[in-house]
Amino acid sequence: MSDYTRLHTLIKASAGLTSGAYRDLVEEASKAKELFAAINDHYKALAEGRQIRPTFGNEMQILYMRDRQTFTFMLFPELLPLSYQIGKVIGAAYIAPSLTGTNLKELLESNVRIAPEHKYGRQEIVKVTDNEAIYRTYECADCYGLPNIGLKICVYESGTAAGAFEAKLGKKVEVVEEKCCANGDQYCEFRISVLDEKAVLQEGTPK
Repeated sequence: MSDYTRLHTLIKASAGLTSGAYRDLVEEASKAKELFAAINDHYKALAEGRQIRPTFGNEMQILYMRDRQTFTFMLFPELLPLSYQIGKVIGAAYIAPSLTGTNLKELLESNVRIAPEHKYGRQEIVKVTDNEAIYRTYECADCYGLPNIGLKICVYESGTAAGAFEAKLGKKVEVVEEKCCANGDQYCEFRISVLDEKAVLQEGTPK
């Protein structure tokens, strides 16, 4: 058995733990207070138009980050569920405070304005009710222009959305990517489901 195969086996064996790992991830991440403070300052700098890097500013070529992400998921697709949970932590900590609204429709309308501002893509709301919604991302920075690799790889987008909406609504939220440019689709499409369960991390929870 090759080392690559062994890695696949180990990661696959741990994949079943990821769905219940969110609470532990939140608790572990909350210990990194200096990191949270630094990233909070970076988001503040972005909102105020300040440069984080003195020479190169806040923007960079997207290929650097998305190539690393794409190859990681292509070689180890078992990491997708864990990356979704990590995205939830990020969404609850950093995206939720920037959203306005008290219900799913208002929060989603607030959220889809962020993507074009950050040049992530253009987002469109397809459907929204009290407990369910569908939205799309066009020209997604994570996957637009990639060939069909048979994977839906925008788990950080779905994870951050789930974490942000869950923190704001106080109920458990699941976001599933149903279409993806890396899976042969023309755009990425996400389904949001608000469940009748209390959120793990709610707005105002100490980080």
